[in-house]
Amino acid sequence: MEVTPLAKPAGEWCRHCAVGSGCEIYDSRPQECRDFVCQWLVMPQMPDSMRPDKIKVLMITEGANFNLAAYCEPANPLAWRKEPIYGLLKRYAQQGWGARSVTVRIGLRMWLITPDEDVDLGIVPANAPVSYVKGADGRIRATVSPPPAAGPSK
Repeated sequence: MEVTPLAKPAGEWCRHCAVGSGCEIYDSRPQECRDFVCQWLVMPQMPDSMRPDKIKVLMITEGANFNLAAYCEPANPLAWRKEPIYGLLKRYAQQGWGARSVTVRIGLRMWLITPDEDVDLGIVPANAPVSYVKGADGRIRATVSPPPAAGPSK
């Protein structure tokens, strides 16, 4: 994910991340990092086996519809397809289909997870809106719009 105060672009490791041991600037990290909370932390029913560092997938909810976004560790790009995470993503897609979306990101590559299929959307810029419809043939058609323009600098 993007972290503006650190000039960290989406889809890249943070330069302050020491893989295997954590954030090297934890005590002085920016407020944006301090405010971040993943689903594992806010869902007490989620077992320890679903910790992001164990399954190599970080999940967050986004937007008013509580869309579920799963960010897969780039070094383990197929981690999202393994159980128990894959089953959880599919269940969330089934329970909220039409009202919310489930996506998986590996760097800038994105998949839309639906009850029936996983749709590879290819490279999708950070913050680019994605809309989808189910056609009469039952296939999902997704549209990726350009990301909103950045506001004026202050």
